[in-house]
Amino acid sequence: MIPACSHDHRRRAWERARNDRGLAMVEMAIVAPLLALLMAGILEYGTLWRDDLTVTSSSRAATRVVSNLGTDHLSDYEALLSLNAGLSAIDGYTLEYVMIYDASSSNGAPSAECFTASLEPIESAAGNCNVYTAADLATVLSLDCSDGCAQFPDNTSCSDGQSMTFAYCPLSERSDSQAAGLSSVGVWVRITREYFTGIFPGDGVTIEDYSVMKVEPVG
Repeated sequence: MIPACSHDHRRRAWERARNDRGLAMVEMAIVAPLLALLMAGILEYGTLWRDDLTVTSSSRAATRVVSNLGTDHLSDYEALLSLNAGLSAIDGYTLEYVMIYDASSSNGAPSAECFTASLEPIESAAGNCNVYTAADLATVLSLDCSDGCAQFPDNTSCSDGQSMTFAYCPLSERSDSQAAGLSSVGVWVRITREYFTGIFPGDGVTIEDYSVMKVEPVG
């Protein structure tokens, strides 16, 4: 015969186990959304950090192209192709502007003359800055300049309406002479990177970066 106290002990143990399972389910229901939010935030910020590095490396690669080509009339063209190839590693981004500019200022950043009062890039001959929009980049990507093209003419005028590089003409505005002094060129990029987790307000975040190098000397 099993003592009554043994039955009571097992009943209390079973009830305690059932209550513990119920409590664990309640705790999981409370904690699971917070864990999901935390994981989504880590994923979003991690990919944003990666994409920020991609913008940095892409602008450096494009600047290296401009530096190597120097006064070649296709330097901007080739730099834009390089930049587009680098940025293609980013999912869900919109190119706002690319600026290729004279980086002779003390900190290498684009001059104030290359921006409007609302800080939108503007093509400025005074500031020596060529500005390209997403539409301009699409035009560039559709070109075949292997034998020359009208948008990037092989002449020294680079006049407005004739060339996409009139404000900072490679042939007349950049120096590759060691004796005369080498030009410093920069590539500035602004993109909008969309949020893909949907946990943050707004459509995305703006990423900007620029890189500066000296034009490679000739001779």
